Amino acid sequence: MNGPDSRELILKNINAALKSRKLYPPGHPAIAAPVNKTHSLLTEELKSMNNLAMAIVNETLVFEDDMVPDGEKLYPDLIQYMTEKSVDAIIFEKGFSNKELADTFEILAGAQVFQGQELQKELHSRGILRITLKAMPTGKRNVLEIYNGAVEIIQNVMGEVRMGKIPKAGPISDIVSEMTESVFSDPHAMLGLTMIKNYDNYLYNHSVNVSIMALSLGKAMGLSEAELHAVGVGALLHDIGKTGVSEQIIRKPGGLSSEEWDKIKQHPQLGSNIIKRMEGMDETIGRLIYEHHIKFDHSGYPETVDSLHPLSQVLTICDAYDALTTLRVYQKPHDPVEAIKVMSNFSGRHFNPDMLKAFMNMMGLYPVGTMVRLTNGEIGIVTRLNDGTPEKPVVKILYGEDGAEVSSPFEADLRFDGSREIVTNVNPATTTTDLGAFFEKEAAG
Repeated sequence: MNGPDSRELILKNINAALKSRKLYPPGHPAIAAPVNKTHSLLTEELKSMNNLAMAIVNETLVFEDDMVPDGEKLYPDLIQYMTEKSVDAIIFEKGFSNKELADTFEILAGAQVFQGQELQKELHSRGILRITLKAMPTGKRNVLEIYNGAVEIIQNVMGEVRMGKIPKAGPISDIVSEMTESVFSDPHAMLGLTMIKNYDNYLYNHSVNVSIMALSLGKAMGLSEAELHAVGVGALLHDIGKTGVSEQIIRKPGGLSSEEWDKIKQHPQLGSNIIKRMEGMDETIGRLIYEHHIKFDHSGYPETVDSLHPLSQVLTICDAYDALTTLRVYQKPHDPVEAIKVMSNFSGRHFNPDMLKAFMNMMGLYPVGTMVRLTNGEIGIVTRLNDGTPEKPVVKILYGEDGAEVSSPFEADLRFDGSREIVTNVNPATTTTDLGAFFEKEAAG
């Protein structure tokens, strides 16, 4: 009986259980009946899946991926309690007990309001392990605050390593979870921030940019939660081994001697060694770091004949893209469109063709951050992509037809704007716009 009818019944019974909680004391048969019914319906539904979620998205009730029409009218108590408790999703995992369900309803309908992490603590203290109430973090940070927080954490981590300390895994894991949530909730804004290229803090910004792109690519590839987390942490720490290389070599303008180059090539091994000494680090992370400079055809470094971890190419691809789009002493930055072209020339050699294709599809024909000229002579920056129409993204217009800066930049969605089409990409160096500063301003709202 899986399908819309059973889901309707599930929602009806959840709503009835919560409603009766207002009217009757705990343990009353009027509460027990809808709880029992909900438990049996959900258990049946979970035979064919591992977990099932209902959520409030933009004030609309969603069951799995389906919007529930008239949710507010039909299930007012469920929506009221979720809203009051700042719960944006309820996730049921296979095998949850009747008691876990009853206790979850007690928490939802109870008088006490739990803030942020307190909600998870309350669930665990009652032994509710297979039902999650996903709370909106209080005072949720915007994407720019998350980005800057990540830069600060990687800066602190590398500072500790340089002083001979072993960093704690907790803050790294927490910031990657926060970044992951933002990649799912605001993917274009997060990708826009990867255009921040702070040349003095190159190592830290680069680490965060690669992590954001790796999480975005992992999401596009449909990685599991555990795989996504490993990729995000591995990408954030991929250059941690450079703490063992002299700063003079890292920052040296111009070419490196063969001895200096040999020192640089040790950083994946050094990074992997640091991860092994950190408590609570999945061994996959150390392996991804060790392999991030080994190419698909096994060229690169360190030399190895072993088969590569299936996810290490996520780091290799994102690392290469961020390096190509960054001004370095030895190269002018490529714009996003050029960077993708350069990388596509190495498909099958440096990069796994399937993964590179997934990356190119994710970044689009004109990746977020590309400056473009339109048919009417206007110049703008791609701020969002439109699924299914890669040639028609959303563009923020910064320069008018006469080439002068417009007083009030505005967005043009090229899907619905027949008068504007992209003619070509533009080198931002020919304008007065700093892409990083532009996206910082966009994110700050």
